[in-house]
Amino acid sequence: MSGPFASTIAQSLLVKLGTFAGQEFCLAWGLEADIARLEKRLSAIAAVLSDAEQKQSKNDKIRFWLNDLREVLYDAEDVLDEIECETLRRQVVKTKGSTSRNVRRFFSSSNMIKFRSKMGHKIKKIIERLAEISSLKSEFNLSEQAIDRSHVLHEETEMNRSFESFSGLIGRDKDKELIINLLAAPSKVGDAHPFVLPIVGMGGLGKTSLAKSVCDAENVKSHFELKMEVCVSDDFSLKQVIQKIIKSATGERCADLDVGELEKKLEEILNGRKYLLLLDDVWNEDAQKWLLLKSLLSKGADGSKVIVTTRSQRVADIMGTVAAYNLSLLGQEDCLSLFYKCAFKEGQMELYPNLVGIGKQIVAKCKQVPLAVINLGTQLYGKTDETEWKSVRDSEKWEEKGDGILPALKISYQRLPTHLKRCFLYCSVFPKDYLFVDLQLVQFWMAHGLILQSSNRNDKLEEVGLRYVRELISRCFFQDYEDLNYAAIFTMHDLMHDLASSLAQNEFSIISSQNHQMSKMTRHLTVLHSYSFFHETLPKFPNNFHQVRSIVFADSIVGPTCKTDFEKCLLEFKHLRFLELMYGSEFEAFPERIGALKHLRYLVFFNNRDIKILPKSLFKLQNLQALVTGEGLEELPKDVRYMISLRYLFLVTKQKRLPEGGIGCLQFLQTLFIVRCENLENLCEDMQGLKSLRKLVIYRCNSLISLPRSIKCLTTLEEFGISECRKLDLMTIQEEKKGKIQPLSLSLSLRIVIFDDLPSTIALPEQFLQGSAESLQTFIINKCQKIREMPECIGNLKKLQNLEISDCPSLNKRCRKETGEDWPKVAHIPKINVDGDDSGEETSHSEAGSSGTPSAREEDKLSLGFLLTVIIRGLQFVRCCC
Repeated sequence: MSGPFASTIAQSLLVKLGTFAGQEFCLAWGLEADIARLEKRLSAIAAVLSDAEQKQSKNDKIRFWLNDLREVLYDAEDVLDEIECETLRRQVVKTKGSTSRNVRRFFSSSNMIKFRSKMGHKIKKIIERLAEISSLKSEFNLSEQAIDRSHVLHEETEMNRSFESFSGLIGRDKDKELIINLLAAPSKVGDAHPFVLPIVGMGGLGKTSLAKSVCDAENVKSHFELKMEVCVSDDFSLKQVIQKIIKSATGERCADLDVGELEKKLEEILNGRKYLLLLDDVWNEDAQKWLLLKSLLSKGADGSKVIVTTRSQRVADIMGTVAAYNLSLLGQEDCLSLFYKCAFKEGQMELYPNLVGIGKQIVAKCKQVPLAVINLGTQLYGKTDETEWKSVRDSEKWEEKGDGILPALKISYQRLPTHLKRCFLYCSVFPKDYLFVDLQLVQFWMAHGLILQSSNRNDKLEEVGLRYVRELISRCFFQDYEDLNYAAIFTMHDLMHDLASSLAQNEFSIISSQNHQMSKMTRHLTVLHSYSFFHETLPKFPNNFHQVRSIVFADSIVGPTCKTDFEKCLLEFKHLRFLELMYGSEFEAFPERIGALKHLRYLVFFNNRDIKILPKSLFKLQNLQALVTGEGLEELPKDVRYMISLRYLFLVTKQKRLPEGGIGCLQFLQTLFIVRCENLENLCEDMQGLKSLRKLVIYRCNSLISLPRSIKCLTTLEEFGISECRKLDLMTIQEEKKGKIQPLSLSLSLRIVIFDDLPSTIALPEQFLQGSAESLQTFIINKCQKIREMPECIGNLKKLQNLEISDCPSLNKRCRKETGEDWPKVAHIPKINVDGDDSGEETSHSEAGSSGTPSAREEDKLSLGFLLTVIIRGLQFVRCCC
């Protein structure tokens, strides 16, 4: 199956062609007539694509026709990109103001005519290919359908429903109790060590949810000194499994240790401690691999226990020291209860008895698999049109072979809006159990042009992308959702990942030690074994790389070590949009050739500590929208100002000062993270140039003394957070007026402010609060022990809905309900959470007891450092997930 790519690419192209029409650069190039012809030809084909994609599963000719069309559409995207690239490059050259011979030649009429002729020829070829493809469509009896170009999610499923509703634990109380009894039973002489209990069952039964629920139960946790959870998934590599166990136990990543060092460290962690370990989603049927790990796990104290979840009885036989617990299908009545909970709003069931009856028929087809029930229930949530319910019940997908789960997931996928289908499928480039962060996923989608401008031109693409994320979460295409104020995190069920991979097929390829193959249709590469890639795949398929759009070097052992190898790679990937380069390179600078990747939009080299210098050619990437720098980077040069499309910058640098004329010139920058810059003493003073900045986060910059005065010019800033900046005193933001030094006056639009772990800050800066009196909604203060009182201006923040205070002794006491000295200042705020003890009621106030301490989890959630740790975990997925 070719998936929905043809229709979504066509949709995206039509939007872009529409924006091209009348644009100054299009007129300047003299391409308006060519663009108009291309749009007309594409519109005629796009009208039948929805019908074609529905029929392709039963007609190979249509499937091949769609594949041919998709290749032409990709080429059309590349041509339009090339026109945009050239236009942006000319803008940058103009700003440099040079009058050299090369610049004069660049702007010469002959050069412009040459480029216009080249692009015109390419567009003509594409129109001819489209005409040839269009001539065949009459053979397939395809019906035309209206093309939706609004790209607005007209109704977003409510996000405030409890995700516990979808946990699949309804009807599992008895299973949970039996497993808890097995774990809580005291050890006897002669018992196997460690005790290993496998939970076996088909996919979608809720094995993982059940196992995690058991591990989190208080009457289980109290028996163990140490609790660890690890997702093993397909590849049971001893080194990687040990790394994951250590990370779960201590938070340390240990990527630089070899197997022997890792084994020693794990032994030290487990030595004499009674632990509970969950090994989730195990597929390994090699007994020798398990025995090697088991010998390490035996170092724990007597009574240590391991839970294993697996679909394979063979795995259970190899690993279990007791009989496996076979998880059965969910009872029919429990399935109905779960479905109705997911599908109906409160009180709605009684109003629609016909839907209740149809729902019962749908549940019967799910064959008692909870994931299928949950997924279809959420698809129908709030829908009251019988036709929609019947379309699910009567779908032809039920006729396909399967156990109830795969047909149900395919129906859910089929019901997605077209633009969300492609977004979902692109997630298959990431490994199973990958921890998604919404901000990063949106940037990835943007790099591939998957996010389309809504009809409301005031909506930023980032906002539209976050709506896409929320919609996929609400439809249960993602799970384990958690909102962390500045960002949200979530995962994808492995069966959902399997679905995405199967539908995407040849579009995505994984290069491993076992697989060196890739198809001519491959557009996205995940490299799990770099040696195999450079020495097997690259020489064997030299002509298959020019069309690749994203590549992730996710090698947990070593990335591309040789600069020559990497340069060869760059020569081939002429249309690359996304490049993620991780550990192990032996070169200190990118090859100059990287500047030729003019289509590149997202570059990540966060964990590559070897790359210290960025070549000048890198700053020729005028299309680059997102840049995540590495921990070894010595300096971000001023030339970053030439990356005029940059919208997302995650900066790690060793420099002491961010110079003026660099970052401050990025007028389209939306999000700026300044992270782990231990030497950084000053930010740039020309922040007034950041005219679009909405999110600013500064984390672990322990040499930072003060914030620049130009911060007052960030009038578009909505989210501002500072964490773990030991020397920073927020009260030092001052200016001189009439010969007097006084606090800086600000006029901002902040919605969320987080001050976290700032030991040198002695008072809250009134100017930040007063300057956002009409906009501030959430204010979080965590680990700021020297702050003694709440400023008077807090009473003026009439839109403030949420105040959270943790580990600020004096402030906690003064904000205590009714009795605290500052209570009158904050009493108007609907939700106050002091020391993490939140009642959860939107209109109530809550606080911990006088000696109460927030739980570690709640305290973490108040910490901006926790959020940054989560984001960094996402950037470091190769160490933990591949």
